[in-house]
Amino acid sequence: MASAAVMAQATDRQLVVLWRPDHHCEAHISDVLDYEGPVISADVCDGLRARSEHIYNYMEIEEGSVFQEPILANESSHYGDVFVRSAYTLVGPLFDRTAEDLFLRGLRPSKSVADLVRSVEHPSDVAVHIRMATGPAFDHLSYESPENWPPERHLELMEWRQKSDIARFVTRLDALFASGEAQTVFAAADLPATYAALIERYGKRVRYLKRTEYDRSSSQLQTGLADMMLLTASRLFLASNWSSFSDVAQRLAGPHRVFEQSGVDF
Repeated sequence: MASAAVMAQATDRQLVVLWRPDHHCEAHISDVLDYEGPVISADVCDGLRARSEHIYNYMEIEEGSVFQEPILANESSHYGDVFVRSAYTLVGPLFDRTAEDLFLRGLRPSKSVADLVRSVEHPSDVAVHIRMATGPAFDHLSYESPENWPPERHLELMEWRQKSDIARFVTRLDALFASGEAQTVFAAADLPATYAALIERYGKRVRYLKRTEYDRSSSQLQTGLADMMLLTASRLFLASNWSSFSDVAQRLAGPHRVFEQSGVDF
């Protein structure tokens, strides 16, 4: 959304968000954002695509897709509608990271999300995002299925998920607590066992949003966005590498927040 908004503005176009809930994201945009721009949730994508002059598809597993094809690279392409299907940041000559960040930080959470954020004491000294739920034990979940990626990309993803094992985070947190650099930690994770292990080790120093769901339901995605916002409220962020969730949490926090990535910095 952010990169498309920047490109739309640069070419005097209007951004229209096509947001259709599915098994990857069961929420409507209004469940997570107080967004005032035009949104289409009906199944009209095929018709809109057929009527568009410029068509791009970054979804690697789909026939005819071209991952990271430059958007509107041709000077004559400032005319006609643009249809983009992507789960990734768009690239091209109109890319502007600063403008993207302004758009991201200008988005407003829905009331439900804002209430969740207020329910947790913050800021914390350090924030951690621990993303582990990928691999054979999770392949049966439609949104974690290997079929969602080309084989080589899924192998790469599993490698980085293994490097975001909780043991790496615990070692780094132990050092921060022992040195007095941190007294509190906000934790966001994708497995109940991760929360249980952190609470057992650090007790009341751990802050987190309580949940019973670990899926892609509307309520879970509201909790997820609240998690992301709370991850921004710390001076140090221990992130899971190869996680877009961690990446956006860091971008929302601003350019000067200290950022360490699993498998690289600890």
